[in-house]
Amino acid sequence: MRMQIQEKKEGRLPFLTAVGAACLVFAVMQGIHDNYGILLQGIVEHSSISYAQVSLVIGIGQILYGATQPLFGMLALKRSHAFVMLCGLLLMAAGLIVTPFCRTLPALLLFFGILLPAGTGAFCFGIIMGAIAPIIGEERAAAVSGIVQASAGIGDAFMSPALQALIDWRGIGLCLPVVGFPILLMLPVAVWLGCRRKKAEKPAGGPGQGGESLPGILRAAFRGPECWLLLIGFSTCGFHMSIIETHLFSQYVSEGIPGNIASYTLTVYGVATMAGSVLSGFLGRRLKMKTVLTGIYGMRVFIAAGFLILPKTVPFAFAATALLGLNGDATVAPTTGLISRRVGVARMAVVYGAIFIGHQLGAFCSALLGGAAAGGPWGYSALWLADLVLSAAAAAASFLIREQ
Repeated sequence: MRMQIQEKKEGRLPFLTAVGAACLVFAVMQGIHDNYGILLQGIVEHSSISYAQVSLVIGIGQILYGATQPLFGMLALKRSHAFVMLCGLLLMAAGLIVTPFCRTLPALLLFFGILLPAGTGAFCFGIIMGAIAPIIGEERAAAVSGIVQASAGIGDAFMSPALQALIDWRGIGLCLPVVGFPILLMLPVAVWLGCRRKKAEKPAGGPGQGGESLPGILRAAFRGPECWLLLIGFSTCGFHMSIIETHLFSQYVSEGIPGNIASYTLTVYGVATMAGSVLSGFLGRRLKMKTVLTGIYGMRVFIAAGFLILPKTVPFAFAATALLGLNGDATVAPTTGLISRRVGVARMAVVYGAIFIGHQLGAFCSALLGGAAAGGPWGYSALWLADLVLSAAAAAASFLIREQ
């Protein structure tokens, strides 16, 4: 009896350590990625590059963030997750440290629009979950995915006011290097995750190993309608999320809300994201995942309507941002759950990365449209109107998914 208790404790320690390490790495990456909107204003003032041009750079970065994910997923299968995470750390650090020295559009595009987003792509949700899947077990993956995704809210909650305070204090020239150097301290955690995964894998190699190619995995995944419907929903999700990450802070400031208060609304967003992600993960174990997805996208229709018709006061900003947080990252757990059921955990990072390209194409359109619409007659209302229509389409596509 005592030996059984000891075995349970020994089995629980690697599980808890793996989940904690995954949450830490993902929180740092997502805390940077979700706060491009705060960095945008600082870069415009520091470099004299226009708002529309920086929005374009962010939009291109959104595409690369998605496009690199299936490539990193295949690289993780061929080499190791530790190797992919090492590449990601170096790219993120380079992008953050050098960006303040970029005074021209091509230089900014290279470091802030290419290197930094590619580095964050190496720490995408699919890579992180693929790294810990052999440790946590497939039966606990759905619940753990909600917990890991919720850690993004921790990153947002701490990074949003911290970045704004640093920019107000010394500008973007000091803010980004200060954030960039600690990224390198994540190296031991990332290497441990990758090495621990390698030890936990079976020697024979599971599905997705060996001679499988990227086109072959994707052909098998998209043979039925399910992944196509997920792609439709996730593309509209990217459009919605880019409004929050890129333009929401600027919209609040343009409505007369002080910058420090606007940054605290993003802290509320981060906290609400944690609650929404965990709730989504556990609901996915009790309800059909397509039902959870349909509800999340449907909720966005009503939030977008609120931004169109209600005055943008401080109470509205906090309440609306909290609602945005509750369903912001909540789509990830049911989406990855549906993917892993169809293709298996080993291939999930590859297929999720491919679907995430659609997410980032939507994000690119949102970043670009927001940059153009900000000075137009409709202002940010054009973004929310498009978001309302696309969210309704995503809810309909999710409802049509056939779930086994």
